[in-house]
Amino acid sequence: MEGHYEKLNKKLDKLLERQKQTPHLDRKQQQNFHPCTINLTNITFTKEEQALLDLGLQYNIQQPLKKYWTNLILETEKAIRLLETREQNAFRIMATKKLKQMYNTNHNTHNIYKRQHILKNINHKLTNENAMITLADKSKATVIIYKHDYAKNVHTFLTDNDFHTLPDNPTNKDQTRIQKTMQPNHPETTHKISNTNPPRQ
Repeated sequence: MEGHYEKLNKKLDKLLERQKQTPHLDRKQQQNFHPCTINLTNITFTKEEQALLDLGLQYNIQQPLKKYWTNLILETEKAIRLLETREQNAFRIMATKKLKQMYNTNHNTHNIYKRQHILKNINHKLTNENAMITLADKSKATVIIYKHDYAKNVHTFLTDNDFHTLPDNPTNKDQTRIQKTMQPNHPETTHKISNTNPPRQ
């Protein structure tokens, strides 16, 4: 059993090594895409800051290994105990090898701390200039904009599209009507589909 998984691990390692060796396209061959970051402010960012912003709002900076190491070991053991008893030791051996490999590979730690420092610099610049980061309206681009400009754009959009403020929140009345309609015919499911604590704006 262990030999089978050793073969699979070797295949995976070979594939990863081959991927690293694959030559990248020249700049002339690369496609031109829309900008990842649209800066509508006068704030200037360094190349490193710009590269981090271009990763997008969905990007999550990895935490240093020591912050989640103990939890990772416990979760691995918990997952192994869900397997059949005769298979558990084989998976423990494999997991131990992989965990040791992760622990001994510390070359990413420097990059993690560096990116956290870059992120702090970006936040500092945004705070000082009263700016913010948001998602573009019709693309996945990251937009950097002054907060007052953002508020003005939202106000303009609401005004131009004839939005108006309601005198009171109609949600509670709607919920009551739904419950009264549902109660006689489906009393057992009424509580499941009705929102007992509707959001208020």
